[in-house]
Amino acid sequence: MIRQDKPASDSSAPAVERTIQILRSIGSHPPGLSAQALCDQTSTPRATMYRILKVLQQHGFVQQTAEPPNLYQLGPALVQLGGMAPRPRDLVELARPVMQRLAFSIRETVKLVVVDGLEALTLAVADTGLEARVMSRLGTRVPLHIGVSQRLLLAHQPSPVIRQILAAKLEKRTSHTITNPAVLRASLESLRRAESAQGQSEGSDGVGAAATLIRGSQDQLLGALVAVYIHTGKTAAQLTAFSLAVEQAAQEISSWQVSLSPTR
Repeated sequence: MIRQDKPASDSSAPAVERTIQILRSIGSHPPGLSAQALCDQTSTPRATMYRILKVLQQHGFVQQTAEPPNLYQLGPALVQLGGMAPRPRDLVELARPVMQRLAFSIRETVKLVVVDGLEALTLAVADTGLEARVMSRLGTRVPLHIGVSQRLLLAHQPSPVIRQILAAKLEKRTSHTITNPAVLRASLESLRRAESAQGQSEGSDGVGAAATLIRGSQDQLLGALVAVYIHTGKTAAQLTAFSLAVEQAAQEISSWQVSLSPTR
């Protein structure tokens, strides 16, 4: 299949998109950012940056620190607006807009998976509708040892769950699926120290995945955010960009600090 050249996202409002980028950049650096740093991060001309910052400051969406070098921080108006927003009722509702934004940003399929027994269950899917993409369906179940996103979840499960899977016959789906208990144990020990992981061709040949854990207010594991893509032809830079984008999106979901049990 041939990837469509036309971007899936609508960039007909560049000023609005640039403003959103600026607010997100400031929000990702609580101590504040200088105007020059914002220019560098968002590729915004200096004169344009100052015009946008002036308007945002006038309306209370950004503020400057009292002490030099007078860095820009998010302002009280955003806090007020945030307080007016309806509270998401569950993990899926919370994650869905973030997933859709991520899917259009990286132009790949994004899914939310949770642990259900000895399997990973897909609770939500967002994709771009492009012809060349990995399809993912709601309700899909995958054994926890198959694929990097499932193994990442498995690595953070209680010891009895891990022992039960290691003691069972491990299903093989591709030549890259880990079916040796000793190799799987070593992989899980390594992933236990990680919040993100990336791999390919373990569940389906030629399909890669980048996954990051989602956690709640008490640091409990809620699930994982996963980008799946056709691995063939991807450069190292693209794979790194996928991983970073998924990490940022998962952190955004986790930052709500909600204590939720995934519901179906």
